Amino acid sequence: MNLVFKLLFLGLALTPAATLFSWDGAVAWSLFNGITLSFDLTPLSAFFMLLLAIGAPLIAVPMLREKSDESAYALYALLLLGMQLLLLAGDFIGFFIGWEMMTWSSYLLLLRSPRTDLEGAQSYILFNLASAFLLLAGMLFLYSITDDFRIQAVDGLLTADKLVLFVLFGLAFLIKVGALPLHLWVPRSYDQAPDLFSAFLSALMSKMGIYGLMILPLLFPDGFSEISGRFLNGPVAGYVLAWIGVITATIATFKAISQEDMKRLLAYSSIAQVGYIVTALGVGSSLAIGGALFQALVHTLVKLLLFITIAGIILQTGHRRFIDLGQLISRMPISFFGVLIGIIGLAGMPPLPGFAAKYLMYVGLIEAHWLLLLAAMILASTASFVYCYKLIYGPFLGHANSPEAKTATEAPWQYLIPQIVLMGMLVALGIFPGWAIDVLIDPVLIGLNMTPIGAPTWAQLSTNYGGYDGVVLMSVFATVFVLITALFLLIRGNMHRAASPYDLSFCGEVPTADTPLHYGAGMGRELRRVPLIGWILRHTTTGFYAGLTRQTQAAAGVIGTLYGSNPQTWLLLAVLIFAVTLTIQSVTGA
Repeated sequence: MNLVFKLLFLGLALTPAATLFSWDGAVAWSLFNGITLSFDLTPLSAFFMLLLAIGAPLIAVPMLREKSDESAYALYALLLLGMQLLLLAGDFIGFFIGWEMMTWSSYLLLLRSPRTDLEGAQSYILFNLASAFLLLAGMLFLYSITDDFRIQAVDGLLTADKLVLFVLFGLAFLIKVGALPLHLWVPRSYDQAPDLFSAFLSALMSKMGIYGLMILPLLFPDGFSEISGRFLNGPVAGYVLAWIGVITATIATFKAISQEDMKRLLAYSSIAQVGYIVTALGVGSSLAIGGALFQALVHTLVKLLLFITIAGIILQTGHRRFIDLGQLISRMPISFFGVLIGIIGLAGMPPLPGFAAKYLMYVGLIEAHWLLLLAAMILASTASFVYCYKLIYGPFLGHANSPEAKTATEAPWQYLIPQIVLMGMLVALGIFPGWAIDVLIDPVLIGLNMTPIGAPTWAQLSTNYGGYDGVVLMSVFATVFVLITALFLLIRGNMHRAASPYDLSFCGEVPTADTPLHYGAGMGRELRRVPLIGWILRHTTTGFYAGLTRQTQAAAGVIGTLYGSNPQTWLLLAVLIFAVTLTIQSVTGA
């Protein structure tokens, strides 16, 4: 029976792929008062459905190793159904239903983790409920002025109405992506969730907020011309959105550097990487939107790879903190290459596709002449090298600081298969960035009525500012890697070997076996000496929300005191206010 449930769960994980490849035309049902519930697969929704089709089965494979859990399988079924529903929705009714199915099923899955505490669960559901209420308020406001729930062009709206809708929908989706200062729930939930579910949260669910931000141009194709020029490309709407993204990326990057836990580091890294996407959406040009889509694809693959790999390390060692790990490179070599490929893609380094994604976003910022934003994004991207190196050094290099790290073996094959597949996909996209442009990104841009980027060949990426050939770039890096490896092997026999791992210079003292020599855990602490970075690391949004809680409690106390007073006083006050209002109306003739 367990095998049957596992096979059913694997089949469930394949439903997004089945939906993507078998969808055949729009579907609509009439509800009431002329309102129609409609579903269709647009180029934009098809792109995000592809991300779901890639990620869901790759996460399901290692989950099959665990004991069959029918309740968890049912919640995953509801979660996948909700995400597919909101991607297919052609109106806000279907979108909201899918959004709520996704929210509540993911919340119940989070509660099943033994690590989830009350604070983490409350922050997750409260922020996500706030997102849902904002979305509901936006769709009801839209209906009140248009008598229409469809996600389509809205003609004749006043500027004030457009601004209200932009704020309501924008805040709803920014909460879901975890933009600062609305990110408080993200590190806690990623940290406390089951290790494989963290991969789902980071790689797939965060993209639903990005999808939401990208459907706003469908609602307002002419943008906020009365406010700030073209939508997402003006001095107000787009510029504010771009700064939200780059501030999110910068602060989250330095927060990631300061983490001593692998999953919390990846959580803040996810916030930072999604911040790049939000910045590119703020630019709004074809190159920037193309870069945002490319970054969404790369982020999905990289976060799947890293979270699944880290889940395997935790499974084999029982540790998540850098100080408890070390020297796993010889014991978990495939996992080492998984993290290595992952951090290269995460840092946006050539020859992997993260380089292509950031290149397009940088060029988009240059064309928009938003050079200060460009400088800030480059700062965040450069600083990410520190936490990327920390992620590879901490678990795999240095000295093993726990008995479990000293005796660990490679992760089970159920964890290795997704890692190998994802590494292959990242390498393939690095070789053929033009294929991703032609096949995956340009159809979305055309569907958004934007100019396609185009690519000379599947191996080439080209813009007015330059380009590169993925085959040549990958060949150069592969050749250099082979030469360096060969040179190391040739001189390896002539290298002096230490008699003991503790045979080293240690400030005039001789370390013992109990001396912690793993410095990866403290990497990045010296950045606290830099004034701005130190200020970022010392301050959090927790104080802001704590103050907001105190003010809310104080206001509730005042209201409770008034409510508990003599009801006759309230009745008299109401009568007096009513009488004064009538008197004013009669005098003024209003």
